[in-house]
Amino acid sequence: MSSEEEISAAVNARKGKVAGMLSGDKTSALRVALTDPPVTSKNPDTKAINCNTVGDVITAVGESDIDSVIEKLEMAECDVLMKYIYKLLGDTSHSDKSGVMLKWHAKLLKKTGMGSIVRSMTDRKTV
Repeated sequence: MSSEEEISAAVNARKGKVAGMLSGDKTSALRVALTDPPVTSKNPDTKAINCNTVGDVITAVGESDIDSVIEKLEMAECDVLMKYIYKLLGDTSHSDKSGVMLKWHAKLLKKTGMGSIVRSMTDRKTV
């Protein structure tokens, strides 16, 4: 089990890595952002940093590229992404991006079906 400091360090390192990838392959950047989410962290700031990292990638992807990015994701990555989309939709500080989040939600639902929604809503491990 990782300590809070280790989890925070990993999240901050991931944030830096993803920021450097945003000008290139957005699918790879999203995969990195979704890898090993801080579900065991009790620190809301750590979880928020990772959520914002995922949100940065989502908003950096052009609308015409959303389908191709989603198609390259594995089902487990899609489930984690669905959790983050719901978290971002519920966060009032991201309300200006809700239209983008809803587009991602619709396209993700098209790939995964209702199962991803059910899994993201019932999983006790929160992002």
